Amino acid sequence: MSLHINHKLFKILAAVIITAAFYACNPSKKSEQAAINQEKFFDIPTFFQREIDSLASANPEINKTVKKDDQEETKKLKIKDWAVELSSFQAIDLNKPAYAGFVKVDRTDSLIQYSFTNPELDLSCVRIKLDAQGNPHMISVEKQVKNTLYKTSEFLAYEKNGFYLVEKNQQVKVMGDNYYKVQGEF
Repeated sequence: MSLHINHKLFKILAAVIITAAFYACNPSKKSEQAAINQEKFFDIPTFFQREIDSLASANPEINKTVKKDDQEETKKLKIKDWAVELSSFQAIDLNKPAYAGFVKVDRTDSLIQYSFTNPELDLSCVRIKLDAQGNPHMISVEKQVKNTLYKTSEFLAYEKNGFYLVEKNQQVKVMGDNYYKVQGEF
């Protein structure tokens, strides 16, 4: 009889564990509702995909300047792969779940500013300047990453049909400071 009870107890315990595991793997209604209620911000990756497609089609000649520390070089050229050239911009996604609840939005008729209230996040500020029709004309991004080995500050700016700029300051404990700048003018 005791063997029969242990076998029955084992089946009940297994059923409880399987049920608990099933519920633990499914998102709760509360987290589903939070995802639905998360505010949607300007879609920067889609904006830059459109710019990449447009620039690849137009194939403009640009003046491109590359600077590392004190060395600088400028050339007039055509970019072969705009997706690579603008990848730093396209990687900025204001709708990442990590940013949820940490974005403060200030808006005027011609400017949307996203400030990030958690200093642990990589983004500090994103500004989108709008043209007279309310379409994005210029986007600027301030990023900062700090840890025990290095500190990186990055500034990105893109003006439609004007220029793009990626500027990075890096302080690495063992290797020292580095400065990088890439600028293209249409």
